[in-house]
Amino acid sequence: MKWFRMEVASSDPSVAEIHIVDIIGDWVDDMINQFWGVDITLTAKAFIKQLAELPASVKTIRVHINSPGGDCFAALTIANALRDQQLSKGRTVETFVDGLAASAASIIMMAGSTVTVADNALVMIHNPWTIAMGAAKDMRKAADDLDKVRTAIVATYKWHSELSDEEIIALLDAETWMDADEAVANGFATAKTEGLKAAALIDRRATKTLAVPEKYRARVDGWLKPEASKPQPAPAVEVLKACTAAGCLEIAQGLVESGATLETVQAKVAETKAAKVATAQRADAITAVCAEAKQPELAAGYIAGGMTVEAVKGHLTTITAKLDKVEIDTGLRPESNTKSKPRIDPAAVYAAMNKGASA
Repeated sequence: MKWFRMEVASSDPSVAEIHIVDIIGDWVDDMINQFWGVDITLTAKAFIKQLAELPASVKTIRVHINSPGGDCFAALTIANALRDQQLSKGRTVETFVDGLAASAASIIMMAGSTVTVADNALVMIHNPWTIAMGAAKDMRKAADDLDKVRTAIVATYKWHSELSDEEIIALLDAETWMDADEAVANGFATAKTEGLKAAALIDRRATKTLAVPEKYRARVDGWLKPEASKPQPAPAVEVLKACTAAGCLEIAQGLVESGATLETVQAKVAETKAAKVATAQRADAITAVCAEAKQPELAAGYIAGGMTVEAVKGHLTTITAKLDKVEIDTGLRPESNTKSKPRIDPAAVYAAMNKGASA
């Protein structure tokens, strides 16, 4: 899923066209690309690299947006990189909202010296969110961090908007949707234009987390890819993300090559993760049982052999019973000195018997 395309217009080499569509890639995408040596999902890092490679002939950069958003930090990085094109290279950057500029995409939108929103397009802004875990102090820190991120977002919106910090924060708190006129009125856009055809449609799954107001639902649906008539293979990047998060990258290639659907991928990942947990628990239990039986050296073999914990207990019971048994030797040992007199002398016995008989 390549969420942006950058090209120099063949008809005018002084103009570069950038199209930002679908979900904006995050650091996980970048990690996957580096780990697997692939370029499945383009990231902010790739965006900036391509931006730096634009020929010197480019004087104007036009950024077209139809995106539900994505990673906040990637969007801030891209917005700053585009703004730097104006400050350090003297290029003009123009941004256009062809369809939807929601969430992080609205941050990138602000990088243009002019921000044009189509009369049938929408802009959506909201507070940043994250996933956190830990103790109460960790939750408090996460909240403080989100406040700092919001401060950075507000500063970016004020590149154009003359609203106060408090007014922008109120819009963020309300998860505000704006049409072209509202975006211009709030200072998030500089102009409205007649409806533009989006260069690419958004994957339906990318908007499932957006609470689209009912009055805009039909409009947003018009920017989404048609419903598939049959189950579609999960995008490779989604497979890699799911497998990376579950710690089972070894099954990713097989799932991608088999064209597994997203549902199949989720089920297989859950199954593999559960199996790994069970395997780890069995290994821990076997190691503990062997340690208790004072036979720790046997644990690795039991684990590798796939024995159950109960089977290991039974085997260890047999082994320890044999080791504890006292062996009693009931055999007669031969005398070590064969030249010595035997303890019982048959000749002397017979002589005594004969003497008694003649008396």
